[in-house]
Amino acid sequence: MLIDRIEIREGKKQIYGSQIGTNPNNKTQYVLPLIDPDNVDKRRTKVGLGSISDYVKNWNLIWDVEKYKSELPELEKLNK
Repeated sequence: MLIDRIEIREGKKQIYGSQIGTNPNNKTQYVLPLIDPDNVDKRRTKVGLGSISDYVKNWNLIWDVEKYKSELPELEKLNK
C-alpha cells in the first residue's frame, strides 16, 4: 500500500491497486490509475494480497478489468 501511495503522489500509476479516489464530478469512487490492470492479481498474489475484486468491495465497487481499461484515460485526467 505504501508503494502505491508513493507512486500516486509522484504522478505515476500504482502497482497493486490499493489506492482509491473519488471523482469530484459525480462523487463516485474508483481505483486510482493502475499499471497493467490485466495482471494486477498476479502482482497482488506475489506480495500476499488478496484479489483486487475482493479488495474493492470495501468501497462497494465491482472490479471489471475491461471497463476499467476503457475508463482509464479519463481516470488519469482526474488524477493530474
